[in-house]
Amino acid sequence: MPLVSIIIPSYNSAEFLPQTLASALGQTESSVEVILVDDGSTDASPEIARSFGDKIRVYSQANSGVSAARNLGASVARGEWLLFLDSDDQLLPHAVSALLKKATDTSAGVVYGMVIERAAPPKEPRLNGFNYAEGQPPVPAKRNYARSVIITPGSALVRKSLHEKVGGFVPTFEPMEDRDYWIKCGFIESAWFVDTVVLDKTWRPFSAGRQNAKRIWNGLRSRLRLAEWCEKASVDLAGLPTDRRTLLESALKEAVWFQTTEILPQLLDESQRAGVSLRWTLRARVALLGKKNEPPPDWLIPLS
Repeated sequence: MPLVSIIIPSYNSAEFLPQTLASALGQTESSVEVILVDDGSTDASPEIARSFGDKIRVYSQANSGVSAARNLGASVARGEWLLFLDSDDQLLPHAVSALLKKATDTSAGVVYGMVIERAAPPKEPRLNGFNYAEGQPPVPAKRNYARSVIITPGSALVRKSLHEKVGGFVPTFEPMEDRDYWIKCGFIESAWFVDTVVLDKTWRPFSAGRQNAKRIWNGLRSRLRLAEWCEKASVDLAGLPTDRRTLLESALKEAVWFQTTEILPQLLDESQRAGVSLRWTLRARVALLGKKNEPPPDWLIPLS
């Protein structure tokens, strides 16, 4: 049985998929299986994956998003450890062996390393993913909460049993589903850091993390729902901002700063009902001056 299952969700990734799959198959650690979940692609992605033969286990689903694809991959994984690799990123050859060595030396639920981040069009690459989220619960949870996202999915191993405990990734939280996931993991089990670059990641113009309006709105939704999850999991949220007014004010500030006017009307309405300070609701109104009244984006799910 493999120790590690590399799970690759893929949607119309034909341009980048060959290099990603080759990086997953080129690991120096031999106890690895590679699972690709095609999320309803309309390009050649499924054919490219199947061209690798029985080296890759390929599954397909109707287009349901990256969270559902990752969860499907995890449900069929045979490894004790899971690694969620995006379909346009590349693992360095020693990635799994470096992470697995640390994992087997500790009782961690998560082991993660560093990332080379590139932007497209090309800019100077930078290093990301340091030891800020390392430690015993609830330290990893609180660090990931405060810093948005420290752990990049493709740079980390997570125990399959821990993935099941947290309930996997939450569909509709994209592109903040990974932050929500690592926060929950960090409330339950420890996270340990490997001082090694394990992932080569490129941020492209269409990358989910660059969609500011969706990131702000769904980040707010995930934080509002986190308290409910913590109560069910008997996890203490002490010290974290969880009241609705504070979370709405933070999201409103960010939306004004990034000029995401497509969600400002909804944020403004919610903020006024929650009693957010007049200073920020006025700034939101100023940002909307001269803007046409547009229907909310198709992806926008009302706050509960």
